[in-house]
Amino acid sequence: MENNKNDAFLDLNEEKTLFEWEAPARSFQKRNKDFWITAIAILVLFSVVLFFIEEFFLIVALISVLFLYYVLSTVPPQNIKNKITNRYIYFGETKYNWDDLESFYFKKIMSSDMVLIETKLRIPRELPMVINIEDQEKIKKILLKKIPMIEYTPNFVDKLTKWGGKMFPSEKREK
Repeated sequence: MENNKNDAFLDLNEEKTLFEWEAPARSFQKRNKDFWITAIAILVLFSVVLFFIEEFFLIVALISVLFLYYVLSTVPPQNIKNKITNRYIYFGETKYNWDDLESFYFKKIMSSDMVLIETKLRIPRELPMVINIEDQEKIKKILLKKIPMIEYTPNFVDKLTKWGGKMFPSEKREK
């Protein structure tokens, strides 16, 4: 049976589905009232400082970013079909050729388990696909036959965000 899976990658004349799943288009976590009160309070304080140094466009940009985050965290994402075939990886309706893919890794973002596939393309640089934790080994086995798995190493921004979340929690923690 293992040879049949490898043969699926070799025979490019016919596209064969190796794995398919339906999942939300992006990670999603609904935020509570305390989070928004804290976020707005921080924005107002920061905006007052920016107002005194006359950075009005930066104030508008920060308000816009907070509004975008509000919309993304209140409107649940739609479910899309993801598919891995012998020729392509489908992310919803968009297909990506194996030659455009560099590597992949698994990561938990918010409350979703994800497989992040790095591409050689400028846009998108990464394909973030929500997965079920039960399917992680199946997906890993298939992807390893075509692209290498890398170890996720957090960059400076990731470390700073994690530190800020610990120092200034925006939501009540359950004990």
